[in-house]
Amino acid sequence: MYLIPRNPAPAPALLARLRQFWRDRRGVAMLEFALSLPVVLPIGLYAVELCNFGIAQLRLSQSTMALADNISRVGVDTNMATQQLRESDINEVIEGLRQQAKNLSLTANGRVTISSLEKKNGAQWIHWQRCVGVKSGPGYDSSFGKEGDGGTSGSGFTGMGSGGTKVVAPDNSAVIFVEVNYDYQPLISPYFLGARKLQQTASFIVRDNRELLTGVVDSVPKVTQRMLCTFYTE
Repeated sequence: MYLIPRNPAPAPALLARLRQFWRDRRGVAMLEFALSLPVVLPIGLYAVELCNFGIAQLRLSQSTMALADNISRVGVDTNMATQQLRESDINEVIEGLRQQAKNLSLTANGRVTISSLEKKNGAQWIHWQRCVGVKSGPGYDSSFGKEGDGGTSGSGFTGMGSGGTKVVAPDNSAVIFVEVNYDYQPLISPYFLGARKLQQTASFIVRDNRELLTGVVDSVPKVTQRMLCTFYTE
């Protein structure tokens, strides 16, 4: 007759395997990473999105200033020692804007308004405006006035811009005022920053002796489409 012990001693090999398992720390880092990933990953993605938002703001600001500066410079000389601004000049500068802000898809996701702020009868006056971009309505069309505003004393139009200090045109000259309204396009997801609308403005005094009375002329080469603010195109 054989007796079977109730608690047989573990085999030496099994004891050695258990000791090795107890001392093994190779999976600790992986476990800690798995536990912290739901917290660390959103923070990292939010930081990336915030960085992209700042870059978009910078690009938009630079594009707005470049557009106002270029429109204030372009023109063709006349026999009267003045410069005329042509529709073709405006279209070429707008095409440069499209290329400069290509990564933003600016004209597909926003609206750009170019205004010539001048003085008429001693009052501030928006002589002409040109626009580009498919977005329309409040928040996209100009917040600071439309073509023809002002020009008479007591009209209430005192200049362009927000706040108490507005941009005004000096005597016998013009100020090119550019307003850009743009829907921010998230890099990762709108979950992090939500829907953001960016606005940038810039203004430059016209450099040369521009012929202000005629405004924008459509001389040779004539354009196929004038960038009037009644159109909403890219």
